[in-house]
Amino acid sequence: MGLFLLQRLTGDLTMFDLFTLSILLVAFIAALIDTSLGMCYGTILSPILLIAGYSPEIVVPTVLLSQLVVDIGGGLTHTKVKNFTRKDIKVALLVAIPATIFVSLGVFLNVNLPKTITKTYIGLIVTLLGLLLLLGIKLRKTFKRLVFISSLAGFNKGFMGGGFGPVVVSGQIVLNHNVRPSVSIGDIAEIPVCIVGLLAFAVLGKLSFLPIYLIVAVPALIASLIGPYITMRIGQKNYAEKVIGVITLILGFVTLLKILFG
Repeated sequence: MGLFLLQRLTGDLTMFDLFTLSILLVAFIAALIDTSLGMCYGTILSPILLIAGYSPEIVVPTVLLSQLVVDIGGGLTHTKVKNFTRKDIKVALLVAIPATIFVSLGVFLNVNLPKTITKTYIGLIVTLLGLLLLLGIKLRKTFKRLVFISSLAGFNKGFMGGGFGPVVVSGQIVLNHNVRPSVSIGDIAEIPVCIVGLLAFAVLGKLSFLPIYLIVAVPALIASLIGPYITMRIGQKNYAEKVIGVITLILGFVTLLKILFG
């Protein structure tokens, strides 16, 4: 019954072919990684949807809407397993407020400007944070540094649909924050960012309900209820920071390589 309803909503009874199943699987894996490590949802899903033939003006709202679903499900589960507690609320607000403000600027530039320069700086920032994590270099956490990292992450989200988690999570860890709350804050603080980003697309007349939203959101929601349990386990291990560092570094390198080689 559920499958039939999804098929009717897409308006195509043959929609659930190998191609669609591949997108379902990618969305599930991306959400699982995102809610367990605090990053990679948009970074994984955005290029896949672009390769599938969707335009950036469809891809970014699709990622924002499904990311909102992921963050709500993941945020509730992170709270349930105590990755996120009351003492983390202040940091979450310091991340969420500037990120939410700057996401609108990212959306505006997504619609109006070419992306090469911004992708270059995102690649450089993410690569730098990955190196700092792998080398074990920590910086003193200050209000200005946290606001800068959060603003950059919010802009990334609105501009390209990804690049929020790698900056926010690795940035928090570099600023001497523990892994478990860093990951959970990355998900929870992203909720208002996604909402404002979607509203910005709506104001610019670039938001409409499309079948791809549902195709991506359903498996992503399921995965978001599992990921925080993985965070709880790896957060207790001393290699968790290195894992996040390696992934962050790879994401940075891939971003830069795409710019250099198209």
